[in-house]
Amino acid sequence: MSLPDKNKIARTFSAAAHSYDAAASLQRQVGHRLLDYLQTHYPQALAGQIIADIGAGSGYFSRHLAQQGAQVLALDLAEGMLQYIAQQGQTHCILADAEHLPLADHAVHGCFSSLAVQWCDLARTLHEMWRVTQTNGWLAVATLSDGSLWQLKHAWQAVDHAVHVNHFLTLEQIRHACQFLPQAQLHSETLTQTFPDLLSLLRDLKQVGASYVDGRPHGLMGKQRWQQFVQAYQQLRLPNGDWGLDYQVVYIVVQKT
Repeated sequence: MSLPDKNKIARTFSAAAHSYDAAASLQRQVGHRLLDYLQTHYPQALAGQIIADIGAGSGYFSRHLAQQGAQVLALDLAEGMLQYIAQQGQTHCILADAEHLPLADHAVHGCFSSLAVQWCDLARTLHEMWRVTQTNGWLAVATLSDGSLWQLKHAWQAVDHAVHVNHFLTLEQIRHACQFLPQAQLHSETLTQTFPDLLSLLRDLKQVGASYVDGRPHGLMGKQRWQQFVQAYQQLRLPNGDWGLDYQVVYIVVQKT
């Protein structure tokens, strides 16, 4: 399986820097749940520690971690996101690819990463996080698994056979990537976002930078194809009439002993 174009991903998320926080309700929900899992397993995980927020995005959780007493390094592939973070007062910003962290071995007490590593080679990224983490430190990662955005994928299949939704690892593949981590705690759940109409749903994806799809065809959609897409998605609307979009979220928490 080919990996996404990192340069295009960076440009897409940079363009979304100023709209991200207003639209990122699911991203905040997932990040807070990841923090809850971390602090349940390791109650003393934050205060006084050096933490790498990998795939920091707009810096929402970098700021939150700092408020808990941590010294935070905000790392992201998107330069526009880091510029936005710096404008919010976060000074420790590092332009970085999660698969090749520009940090020394054992440089941090913990690595926090919420909904970023689905754009990466997961095993390689976890190995990098493990490398830069000190003994008795920890990793806390949230990612997406197969079945995420299935409504979008299903509706597009009624239009053509092109790629319109990103590929996500299965839960078994995620477990396999984690096999070198001793006693890793994995939790999975389905979270559903709801929208009053389809345009709101698609606009939300764009505003959080998640509209990048590897291999998606370029060019205008056309009225007929758009109507086919809408009609197919209408069949999937929730009983109350809302338009739903599912995310299969996997949380990984482990201590480095």
